[in-house]
Formats: sequence, structure tokens, C-alpha cells
Amino acid sequence: MGHFKTFLTKAAANGLPVFLILFLLGNINWLSALALTFLLSGIAYLIDDLIILPAAGNLIATLADAFLGLGILWGARFFNINLLLSTILWVILILVLVEGLFYHPYLKRLVSLDSMGPKTGDRK
Repeated sequence: MGHFKTFLTKAAANGLPVFLILFLLGNINWLSALALTFLLSGIAYLIDDLIILPAAGNLIATLADAFLGLGILWGARFFNINLLLSTILWVILILVLVEGLFYHPYLKRLVSLDSMGPKTGDRK
């Protein structure tokens, strides 16, 4: 249940702004925007939140989110989803702000990271 709840939180916190930016600013159809949003949220959760965040901390995990977002959105060009660089940068800005300021601290504070990955230090 812990993974499902934290993924839904990530999908809501990141997914809604990312979807809106991709759909409204990116000038792509809603289905492509939704697919990219779920792809980005799912891969970021599996790699950044479950592996990098417990091992390396918030700053490194937030930077990894930004680079992952850049890679996925830039890679979407190979599937004829042409996004402007400005749209990609807006999405990455939102990812970094939401992840670094809200989601990662929430995940580290309220959810037991011990059950999701390596222990990140002594806890009382």
C-alpha cells in the first residue's frame, strides 16, 4: 500500500501540472500529453524515488528528476511528438520545484524509506 499511495501522490503533485503544460503549451493532443505524463511519473518514481533518493538525498534525486524529464521529453521527438524547448524547460522547472520542495521531503518524512530502499541514516 505504501508504494501505491506515494505513486498516486507523485502522479497528482507532478502529473497535473506536467499534463497541463504539455497539453496547453506543448500544443500536443491530450492523449500524448497523458501518456508522457504517466511515463515520466512512473519512471521517475521507480528510479529517482526508490533508488536515488534514499541513497543520495534530495538534491541529487531532484537533479536526476530534471535530467530524466529532459531525456524523456526530448526522446518524445522520435515519436513525432514535437515539443518546443521552452515547453520542455517549463516542465522541468515544475518538476524541480515540486519534487525538491514538496514531494521528496514528504516522501522522506512521512513514508518509511527503509521499506523502499537503503536506510538513509539513523532514525529514532
